[in-house]
Amino acid sequence: MNNLKILMGVILASMVFLSSCNDDDEPDTPDVNDIVATAIAGGYNTLAAALTEADLVDDLQAAGPFTVFAPTDEAFADAGITADNVAEVEGLNEILLYHVIQGTVRSTDLTSGEQATLNSGETVTIDRDNLTVNGSRIIAPFDIEASNGIIHTIEDVLMPAPMNPSVVDAATDAGLTTLVAAVTEANIANTLLMADEITVFAPSNDAFADALTAFGADDLNGLVIKLGGVDKLTQVLQFHVVPAVAFSGDLMDGDQTLTTLSGEDITVNKTGSTVTVTDAGGNTSTVTTPDVAIANGVVHVIDGVLLPTIENPNIVDAATSAGLTTLLEAVTTAELATTLTDAEAITVFAPTNDAFGLALDAYGVSSLSELVAELGGVENLAKVLQFHVVPATAFSVDLAEGDQTFNTLAGEEITVNRTGNAVTVTDAGGNTFNVTTADVAIANGVVHVISGVLLPTIELPDVVAAATSAGLTTLIDAVTAAELADDLTGADAITVFAPTNDAFGKLLERFEVASLTALIEKLGAETVANVLKFHIVPAQAFSHDLADGEQEFTTLEGQKLTVTKADGAVTVTDYLGFTYTVNPADVAIENGVVHVIDGVVLPDVSEDPNVVEAATSAGLTTLIDAVVAAELNDDLVQATAITVFAPTNDAFAALLQAQQVTDLQGLIDKLGAANVAKVLQFHVVPAVAFSGDLMEGDQSLTTLAGETLTVNKTGDTVTVTDTNNTTYTVTTPNVTIENGVVHVIDGVVLPTLDL
Repeated sequence: MNNLKILMGVILASMVFLSSCNDDDEPDTPDVNDIVATAIAGGYNTLAAALTEADLVDDLQAAGPFTVFAPTDEAFADAGITADNVAEVEGLNEILLYHVIQGTVRSTDLTSGEQATLNSGETVTIDRDNLTVNGSRIIAPFDIEASNGIIHTIEDVLMPAPMNPSVVDAATDAGLTTLVAAVTEANIANTLLMADEITVFAPSNDAFADALTAFGADDLNGLVIKLGGVDKLTQVLQFHVVPAVAFSGDLMDGDQTLTTLSGEDITVNKTGSTVTVTDAGGNTSTVTTPDVAIANGVVHVIDGVLLPTIENPNIVDAATSAGLTTLLEAVTTAELATTLTDAEAITVFAPTNDAFGLALDAYGVSSLSELVAELGGVENLAKVLQFHVVPATAFSVDLAEGDQTFNTLAGEEITVNRTGNAVTVTDAGGNTFNVTTADVAIANGVVHVISGVLLPTIELPDVVAAATSAGLTTLIDAVTAAELADDLTGADAITVFAPTNDAFGKLLERFEVASLTALIEKLGAETVANVLKFHIVPAQAFSHDLADGEQEFTTLEGQKLTVTKADGAVTVTDYLGFTYTVNPADVAIENGVVHVIDGVVLPDVSEDPNVVEAATSAGLTTLIDAVVAAELNDDLVQATAITVFAPTNDAFAALLQAQQVTDLQGLIDKLGAANVAKVLQFHVVPAVAFSGDLMEGDQSLTTLAGETLTVNKTGDTVTVTDTNNTTYTVTTPNVTIENGVVHVIDGVVLPTLDL
């Protein structure tokens, strides 16, 4: 086929030549053909066949101009190239372009020196004096004119310097298949090929095999995972490349540091003919095959994989980068960050924000703090988080197929299943969640992101155990005495407002008894049991379950207890208006929750008299007459909560004598009905204050008269002082009435009178 092309070309050229000679109308100057046609016409048969084979005909028929140094057929034959075997010549294109320079250079224009050829990067050396190119003589014919250049005949085929392979080809030729696969995986082949100058310390396949073993990886993919991803593989590979050319002969004896493409230095040592390389960790590898020249540098084959400083994030930084904000909040709340970052090796199954959202929904709460309360406190939150952490490193490639169990930092096991590339985790309750993002390498292990929150076995105390742990010994004694323990522990769901020991102490003082036994003897076991039941709501209500403001809950005793939530604080109020504060709240128990309160709330469990009945029973006849005369009995009886400082008959007699009247009517006539009413109202405080509720020392209490009464408590003695600075003593304290309490005093206290 090639011979046919040549023959057709010769015939065509001959026809053109003969036609030009026989045309009497044309000038005598023959037509000038392009370089290819001219070469064919001139008998450069092998050159013509080679140009056709290399597909350079069109290129050399272009505008040019070109100067071609054309070997004779004999020159090609001496080089072992004929028109018949051009298809078998390796690098034919480069050889031909090495004979062509840009521009028209006639023999008279030749100058000694180098001329660039069309073979990119190559030059030929011309000797003008001896008329040679690369030592080959330029012979006749020369200066053969073509329409797009000049042809000079030479007696040898010019051979360009052999092309060094690229780094990829060199590695392939050397059988460094793992390195080539790694370069491909990291997508840095073009970086290496396009670099101006490089020196590559290329690990052998055995070197990579040793690295796989060291990292516990089965293949390159496993190594990439354990390094921390493709970016880290790129860092490792770049650590093997120096951006300069250093053949072994260029190295100095002894140690020298070379900066790599990764930005870190390697230490290279040359001792005689032995070259070693030391990485960031102090590991030394030996050059086993030096000085493999490549197109842009040199490759030295080494027997180890060099490792730079690989900085993977700690667990906190990794969770931050992944946007696991709820997990971070939980870790901070449980104070586990240091535990996790300081651990030698960990595998963390890290729930997403959505996973925590599902957990909040399952518990019927809206925030992490509420979830902590329902779990039973920060200690149980810590246990939940530790249940997500295995104290060993387990990448997905380390997992066996099927189920396997791992012991967690919580002391309980989780079940991990691997089926192909899918990994799931199952908790203590049998709930299974998917690993959605596997193998996030961290400084001391690995994180697998999961779609749910794993729950260990959470053991909450019963109400008796919780009260015991809180030191509520009097409450425990009361519950035991009232035989209510089984009722409380066996209930499906309860909320207990649990009084402190001090709260029970104030109750004993209020009822003027010294012990719980004495209180039971005074009130009766049934009454005490009803008091305790009044502290129990047969439903679970954590503080976050409460609405803002007042709400009523029906207790086990049957009466309603008022609970108020304001600005996060919770209080409880009984029927007498006594209000106590919850602190602490939300002590989770196995069947509900306990809120500790600083007082004993009382239901209306007794048949206490009203204030008029109590005064009548105490023989305070003058007080009764005065209340009736002033028409105040309804106000006192119907008041929600009152404390009455009730003067004895002798106290009223002393007042009548001091006012120089003989009876109550005379007092009314002298002072006026309004002033007498004000005097009586000055003895009434619109709140309940048993002696046990009073502070030591002076305190001012506002009365129904609108003026303040000074009350002093010193030990067991209580006194009251009026606006005239006259002081009287409480002789009989704590007479319970249906809407409060009466304290009998030995004088009539006087407000400011309008006389």
